[in-house]
Amino acid sequence: MKIILIALVALFLGGCTITTPSKSEYRIAPVMEITSVNESSCSDKSLKVSQAFSQSSLMNTKMKYTLNEEQEFTYSESVWSRSPTRAITAALLTSVRATDLFKTVNSYKSRSRSNFILETNIEEFIQHYEENSTKSFVKIVISFSLVNSKTSKTIDSQTIIVELDSDSLNAQGGAVALNRALSKVLSKNNEWLGSVCK
Repeated sequence: MKIILIALVALFLGGCTITTPSKSEYRIAPVMEITSVNESSCSDKSLKVSQAFSQSSLMNTKMKYTLNEEQEFTYSESVWSRSPTRAITAALLTSVRATDLFKTVNSYKSRSRSNFILETNIEEFIQHYEENSTKSFVKIVISFSLVNSKTSKTIDSQTIIVELDSDSLNAQGGAVALNRALSKVLSKNNEWLGSVCK
């Protein structure tokens, strides 16, 4: 009986020492390029940034990449710390707030009414590899629409496409390049909003 008990304890403790490999987590945290505008026809208006629309693969934390445009894969040991859809929505809110184009800029969670709604559709947010795997680049395609919340009519819309090479052929290289590319998308979006509010 004593031998069986010792064997069970050894088996239990041995099982506790087995650990699964931890996954590397990467943040979507673009550097914000602040574009402050002194004069704006929207300065007395309010804006609500809606939750971004996206394909289902961007609503979880899996990091995807493509090979030859046709094949899509998932990194096995790397994930996003937040889903791209949520992270991009949050980054967009912070970026637009920093411009001072509008009197107030609220999250889609806010119950307050707004004059305008900024709708966002993330069409592509992924790292690409060429067939011989000697080169990698990222591509972001996001469409924006500024909507009059009272009439539900679109005031203006645009699609921003940014492609950048990755510095390294791995998940980290993709994450760094996607953050740089997203910074450019946010900056271009603020420029567009500024032109709409002239």
